[in-house]
Amino acid sequence: MTGQRGCALLVIDDRIPVEHQPVQATLQSLERFSALMAAQGWPAHVSRLAYDRIYAGERFGFARRAGRGELPGLAEQLIQCWRASRKDADED
Repeated sequence: MTGQRGCALLVIDDRIPVEHQPVQATLQSLERFSALMAAQGWPAHVSRLAYDRIYAGERFGFARRAGRGELPGLAEQLIQCWRASRKDADED
């Protein structure tokens, strides 16, 4: 929380190890993905990418199909992280 009235500050950090997050990707790669999506006019919220598997899968798939430049390649890498974390969840 900040000292400002009526404002909240969302802080996402790496306190939860990547291997224990629902989507096993680094915060830096998710931030980069979000920035590339925004540059092409599409939303991608970092906190939802990290913790909402359904949202992350949809955004990564969309970016791989419709993105330009660096975005499809990064989306493919993140899809691999997404699939790896899905396998780990299925094994638990």
